[in-house]
Order: sequence, then C-alpha cells, then structure tokens
Amino acid sequence: MAYPKDKIAFLYIHRENGEVAFISQSASRYVPVSTAQSSDFMFSSMVASTAEDLEAAKQATRSIAPEINRYTISMLGAANDQEWTATVYERYIGNGFEGVAFMEDPASTVESEMSYLASLLLDNSVMTRDCLLEPFSSHTPQEVDDITSQVVDIIEKNYIHFPKHDQWFTSGGKQRFADRVRYHVARNIPLEFILPAFPVKSCNPDKTLGKSPDKAEELAIHSMKIVADLIKAVYAPGVHYNVVSDGHVFSDLVGSDDAAVDSYGEMFWEMAHNLYPGLVNFFRLDEFLLDNHSEDSIAKLISNTTVEHPVATELTANAENARRALMCLFGCDESTVTKEIKDDPETRNLYRGFSRFMLEDLYEHKSCKNLPSKSAKKKLCSQVAFLMILRNRAYSAMVEWLFPLQLRISIHPHPNRGPKYGINIIHSSLVAAQRSSEEKNFHIPTPWHNAVVELADGKFMLLHSKVIRGSSVHAGEMACEQLELSQQLLLKREGYRMVLVTYPDGRPSHYKQVSTMSKL
Repeated sequence: MAYPKDKIAFLYIHRENGEVAFISQSASRYVPVSTAQSSDFMFSSMVASTAEDLEAAKQATRSIAPEINRYTISMLGAANDQEWTATVYERYIGNGFEGVAFMEDPASTVESEMSYLASLLLDNSVMTRDCLLEPFSSHTPQEVDDITSQVVDIIEKNYIHFPKHDQWFTSGGKQRFADRVRYHVARNIPLEFILPAFPVKSCNPDKTLGKSPDKAEELAIHSMKIVADLIKAVYAPGVHYNVVSDGHVFSDLVGSDDAAVDSYGEMFWEMAHNLYPGLVNFFRLDEFLLDNHSEDSIAKLISNTTVEHPVATELTANAENARRALMCLFGCDESTVTKEIKDDPETRNLYRGFSRFMLEDLYEHKSCKNLPSKSAKKKLCSQVAFLMILRNRAYSAMVEWLFPLQLRISIHPHPNRGPKYGINIIHSSLVAAQRSSEEKNFHIPTPWHNAVVELADGKFMLLHSKVIRGSSVHAGEMACEQLELSQQLLLKREGYRMVLVTYPDGRPSHYKQVSTMSKL
C-alpha cells in the first residue's frame, strides 16, 4: 500500500529570482542537487520543462497568493539521464516561493490526500521563514565555524545522552548535528529544538504522583532554561524549544483517556509559560493534522482509515480523528514491521522493549489486570508494542517532514548518528545521579514516568513513586526497578524521613527528605 508521505519527493523554498534557499535532503534521490550548497543553485536547474512553462506556473502561483497553486511539471532525474513528472503544490510568499513536489503516480495516490498533505506541510510546518530568503548574517565563515563549535560543545556536555552503543563520535553523528547548528548560525537565527515529549502522566500509580504536571516537569523546564542560557552566552539569538506532544499518538494504547492528555498538555504549557515566558512552544497532534481543514475534508481523508484500541480508554472525537489522519497520511505497512521484527535485531529489540515496558505500565490497568493469566497479559502488551511501533513510525515521519530545518532531540537513547539525538531531559546539575536503568525499555527516565524526591542536600532524584514511598521502611525492596547501592543509601539517609510537598491547590508536587527533628 502506498501512503501519501511516500510520494513526497522534496520540499523547497526559493527566492524570486529562482535561487534555492532551502531544499530537503530527500531531493538528492530525485533531482540533480549536487550544487545545492552553492549560492547560484537555481530551481530551474532541476526542471526539464521549458523556461516558458516554468514561468507560466510561477505566474499562476503569484496570481492566487496566498492560496496554494497546484501544477504538474517535468523534472530532471538525479543523474540528469531521465525525466519524471512532478505534481507541485506551491505558494507565493512575497519575495519567493515555497512548495512541495510529489512524484506523479495517479494509480496509487488519491489527489485529495496529496492536497491535504501539501496544505499540512505548507501551512503548519515551521518551514516558512522570511529569514531564509534574506542574505546570510554578517558573521564571517570563520566566526560561524567558531560559534557553531562552541554551541555544539555546550550541547554535548550539557544535554546529549550517551547510551551504551553511542555513535556521536564514531559515525559522523556530531558532524551532522553541527551542520544543522551551522545552518542556523550562518543566518543568525535562534536554534530550533524539536522535542516529541510531555504526552501524559503514566496510568501506573506506582510510578507517578498523579495525572498533573509536578516537580518533575518543572525540573525539565528548568533544564531547558539552563541549556538555553549557556548557549545564549556564546550565541545571542539563543534557542527555542518546540515541544511536539505525542500524547494523542499513544494515549489510547498506554491506558490514558484523551481528556487527560488535553488537561496535562494545557497545564504543562501554563507551567512552562509561567516559569520562562517565550522559551517553550507546545503543539498537539490535532493542531498539525486538523487545524485549517474543514470537517468535510477531514471526514473524506480518514473515511477508509481505522485504528485499533486494545486497551480500554475514553476517546474524544478530535483526538481520534487526529490519530486516523496521522496513520492515513504517514503510516506504513504492517507487513513491513512484522518482517523487520523477525529479521532486524534493532527492530526486534525495540519491540521486546516496548512489550516489557507496557507490561509494567499497564499492570494495574483494568484491561490488563482483569486478564486471567500472565501469558494473556503478555499477549496484550505485545499487541500494544506492535501498534506503538506503527504509530511511532508514522509520527516520526510527520515530524521529519513538518520540521525539516530543526534540531531533533529525543527522550529515547538513540545512537546519536542522526537525525535524532537522545538527551538527558533533567540537567546533571539538578540531580544527585543520572539514572539509566530504564534504557532497557528504550527511554531515558522521564517526568511522566516518575516522581521526584528532593534530597537533604537540595539535589533531586527521579524515581518511581512506589520506590520513594517504600524507601523509609523497605528500601531494599525496589518495586518496579533496581537501584544502585549509592542511590539506596541516599534514600535511606539516617535521621531523615520523607514528606509529600503539595502545591497551594493541594496537588502533589514531590517528596522531600526532612530531618526527623523537623516539625514539617
């Protein structure tokens, strides 16, 4: 089955005179772009049609601005030895054009789906930037290199998570990351981080303190600010964080109601805005996939797409439509994933990791708890793990196309060879120790799977709430996870006890070690 995203050839932005300001990396597979880094790389050099036909298409685009123009045109093949027909969706943006080129394949692509996807990419992505059409900054090439090096070193020392089989240094991962940083520095624009995260609190009461953002999310936001300040000290434009919440991508699979995802997201954004206004942008799945589209066009798009719900949760129409749109536009064949689980060790390990994690996370959920045997529970969680891989691939594809210029960071321990880079979401200066025990489940310890304990020295630890609650009585019984001896000793510190700290409205914030002599 061909999905609309598989028909995207490339995205582009070019100036009024035809000079290309941006073209996605995918273009190299379809058109001659060997000179794309030169200042005189022209859009016309990729086109096989006549100059008159190309100008007529551009004039048509100008005439209906700011609406999107659709036209077909012949493109040169990557090796200049063949031609192919592209369907182009293009918008005039005042001093240039932005567009997306699809491979023409009427037999396997529905035009309405292509139109919907093109509108999505051009309307909702952070691709259009006036600065891309302006001359580069006044920095000299050497200054750009120096600033880039300083910024990358700061991120390396303060943010990057290095897993067991890291490839940051060995497979060009650092260089690819630096190239993306240099792209921003050369234009003197803020670095844009893309972080798919902050979905919803785990439904497992043994892991978190409740359904609302708490001290754990606060620490993550403080960590963003720490890194941002360090970068701003050497690069004045600084950074922006774009949190692209994956809450509704997986909420029905992880046992969380759609309304809980909405509430968590609103409270997280409010927390981030109150702490550091302007530092964090927050996006939901439906904002990308449904905004700016009519109910009729959405209904037509998703009419033949369904999603499975093996875990009982309460759904909202908006979230369900967004999930169906995601899988319609950016999905992949189930047979491909099934084969990769069988043949590819990395995919197989991911599948097994998700299965283990979901058995732990859903253990107290009614859909799992009420099953008659452990084998039945494992079967359910294996089904959930498979669906999570399918949706994760669709979501990753969406983020890749929506944010072609940004720095993609992740709470999963990637090998750091690009395009995704794993981060420690809580800065090392705030925690007593960076815990890595959850890497077997393919994610770095996160605020939404843990609670916070504030130690007597003012440092913090992220742990499952059941571990913290039991630390003062049965510290050796580590429910849900295994702690190192040094971490156990920190929790069992003599002369101290745990108290629950709450917000003014009564919501739990975190646990705190206080002296047994204290009246708190």
